[in-house]
Amino acid sequence: MGKLKSATAWFIADANVLIDYAKTSPEILGLVATHIGPVYVAAAVLDEVEQLDEAQCSTIGLTIVDGTFAQLVEAAQRGGPLSFEDKLCLVLARDHGWACLSNDGPLRDACKAQGVSVVWGLEIMLRLVEADHVSVEKAVEVAESIHAVNPLYITRKIVNAFRRQARHKESGHSV
Repeated sequence: MGKLKSATAWFIADANVLIDYAKTSPEILGLVATHIGPVYVAAAVLDEVEQLDEAQCSTIGLTIVDGTFAQLVEAAQRGGPLSFEDKLCLVLARDHGWACLSNDGPLRDACKAQGVSVVWGLEIMLRLVEADHVSVEKAVEVAESIHAVNPLYITRKIVNAFRRQARHKESGHSV
């Protein structure tokens, strides 16, 4: 897992992670918010995610945030491989000390270049397994579901590696 600044991490989720979980098991992000640390969603990012709205985010425990004027201006700067929404995730994560929850390669690279912690979308479930908030079976089921809706980016190889890691993290009893 990416290096987190504290035992209790705070996260900002990008669109690809939100979409993967919204299509399969949105309650997983709620478990992260409840048991690991708050999960934030930039309002501009939520606007591009058709599968979730503010009410659903509130129900599962995600917090919608708007950037400051300065953060929005910085994110709107042209150039580079990142969209405005990805730049906004990066700026918010950097400014607040949050980890960026993303599967997007260019966003992850930009985060690392600016010293922002990054966590893969499936990787966050390993923390839930480790803390007995999700069983290995449920985590693997969700990973398989995400693979089914997003096979281009969440490949069979990624799911198989996740399965091995989840079994290794299991502490002996599960929920």
